[in-house]
Amino acid sequence: MKKKFISTLLCVAMTASLVVGCGSKADDKKESSDGKTTLTFWCHENEPWVKSYKKVAEKFEKENPDYKVVVKDYPYKVYNDKIQTALTSKTAGPDIIAVWGGNAPAFIESDSLSEVPESMAKELDEDYLAPTTGIYKKEGTYYGVPMEFNLEYGGMIVNKKLFDKAGIAYPKTWDELRSVSKQVSKMNGDVSEMKGFEMIDTDALICNYLAMILQQGGQYLEEDDSINFATPEGIKAMNEIVSMVKDGECDLENLTAGEYCYNDVYKDKGYMSSVGSWAIGEGTDTYSLTYGKDFEYVQVPQYGEKMAFASETGWGLMVPKNSANQDMAWKFIEFFSNPDNLVEHNIACNQLPPRKSLLDSEKYKEAMPNISFLLDILPDGQWMGPYNTSDMRDIFNEMFIDLCQSDKTDVEGALKEASQKITEKCKISYSME
Repeated sequence: MKKKFISTLLCVAMTASLVVGCGSKADDKKESSDGKTTLTFWCHENEPWVKSYKKVAEKFEKENPDYKVVVKDYPYKVYNDKIQTALTSKTAGPDIIAVWGGNAPAFIESDSLSEVPESMAKELDEDYLAPTTGIYKKEGTYYGVPMEFNLEYGGMIVNKKLFDKAGIAYPKTWDELRSVSKQVSKMNGDVSEMKGFEMIDTDALICNYLAMILQQGGQYLEEDDSINFATPEGIKAMNEIVSMVKDGECDLENLTAGEYCYNDVYKDKGYMSSVGSWAIGEGTDTYSLTYGKDFEYVQVPQYGEKMAFASETGWGLMVPKNSANQDMAWKFIEFFSNPDNLVEHNIACNQLPPRKSLLDSEKYKEAMPNISFLLDILPDGQWMGPYNTSDMRDIFNEMFIDLCQSDKTDVEGALKEASQKITEKCKISYSME
């Protein structure tokens, strides 16, 4: 599964990083039994991803026969704690770590990471799309290299069987989307028996909301990077989303349960669900459905006059300061990030490429025809901002649930309060510039 699995472990890790001192670099390089220097690559359990990491490692070893790359994967529920412990150890731990962007600030703040070499930093500035690098910078210095463009806006899973049975075409405009959503949704009292268009879960809700603000020509980030949702564009977008729930097109079930809306579509309980392209694999693998027969992945109709959206920084690679092989670890990351190798990894993992130079990749488009339309909108995205987006979501979701469940109509007041809370509690403590 593509998802991030963000949890309270981040808060624990951030606290630990402030309490425990940084580890010192080990003097002795790790050697395997055959005399080769070993590079240890840590990642979390994800079968296609781990398989791809190992494939890149094998290619690297062929070009660098004196080195051996050992890929070790761990369950995500313990992975971040293991990283934090390794970073603060006085002995050498992993040489390369795969990190989710939402967790990166805790590790960067600990000052226990090696800086990205100057040559690679230049590539990050010149050839990587802005949302992919945002979180990896502290005071003008990069500490991580992106592996993907994380996108939770732009595409939706549609239940082809339900659309075909109803004789309805997929909506192409926002007005058509709302019209179809109202037409096909069905309530039985307070219970939703069939859902129309869904975007009410922990990922899709805030990402679609921010896109709706930006597509109207608005902005939610002030010049000082504080949050302000209570703009005319923000108020209009929030009223629109709340109306989806109150009109019976969808409900709060997935948001309150911590589940994803696409499950309803795959279970024939919903027509459309906004979600990242990673969910295609859930349909084919988890639900054993056939793409093109049971479901398809199509573009979410644009809300405003211009294409715009906000995105978090996704998965990337980092090197601990206490690695005994820092230079070679960065050489491996440079090899991994080579466009020819990176595009193969993105294809293998159903990821979107982070590099501008890969947006026209015919190899990618041929291998990923179902999501290649997303490549066209990637340059229109902005970084979500210098925030702990997990905590940001919690505050935003709580506000949204209150708006939907209460008789209060003070949307502007609710947005002002949420903006203030997020700015005060979720903003990253250090400067990016």
